[in-house]
Amino acid sequence: MDKAHPTLDILISTVAPMVDSITEMMLPEREGVRYIISVQYTTDEPPVLSTQITSRTDVTTGFLQGSGLSRNRNNALRMSRADICLIADDDNRYTTEYIDTILNSWNENPDADILTFMAQSYEGEPLHPYPAPYICSQEITLKRNSIISNSIFFDERFGLGSPLLCSGEEDVFIHDARKAGLTVKFIPKVIVRTDKFTTGIRFISDRKVQITKGATFRYIYGTGNAIWRSFKEAGWYLFHKGANPFPILFNMLKGIWILQ
Repeated sequence: MDKAHPTLDILISTVAPMVDSITEMMLPEREGVRYIISVQYTTDEPPVLSTQITSRTDVTTGFLQGSGLSRNRNNALRMSRADICLIADDDNRYTTEYIDTILNSWNENPDADILTFMAQSYEGEPLHPYPAPYICSQEITLKRNSIISNSIFFDERFGLGSPLLCSGEEDVFIHDARKAGLTVKFIPKVIVRTDKFTTGIRFISDRKVQITKGATFRYIYGTGNAIWRSFKEAGWYLFHKGANPFPILFNMLKGIWILQ
């Protein structure tokens, strides 16, 4: 990687109905920065893209039939050719300063394989408390060669659009990277604004999110530790949110069993 000028690919995972919204997140063309757009579609033919996208020389587009956000992210990652990749969604918003922060941080941390950052809501509020025990996808940047050479991809059993597990792909991805011996660092700087209503907010009311968290615990910590953490999680929601802990615990244990 050229220390002065690392190249950056912004990997945007989107679906056909939302593809035109990507024009709202793209900045003026900049040397060494490209947009890699992976478009999922469920119709017989891929969507027709607007000229606002196709006319740009800094955009590469690929199509993927079917569903599954992790499948889509992996498709974008395989399409990339840059030194550094930024994981992105079609509702993210960037500034020139955010891109500078990413590139400068990589120049300052050449030994890292993954750098994670901070995200804000559109209103400028932190997306969640930092530092946090979990990571959102739009906070992740990675050294492409390190990831590809170690065959680290998003586990397609997890993530929005997967048959059973609707989230957790970021935690599993980071866990796999650390297990492979890669260096992961947190940089306490903001690089993106996005929708504050993340999947985690639905945990208390969404059975599938609860099942997914149990499965994620199982994947990262093993069965015994995952069971203990599930009891602890259910208890937290009882004492801090007044929620009935038994459905939460049952669903998390079900997630542990699903991943066996």
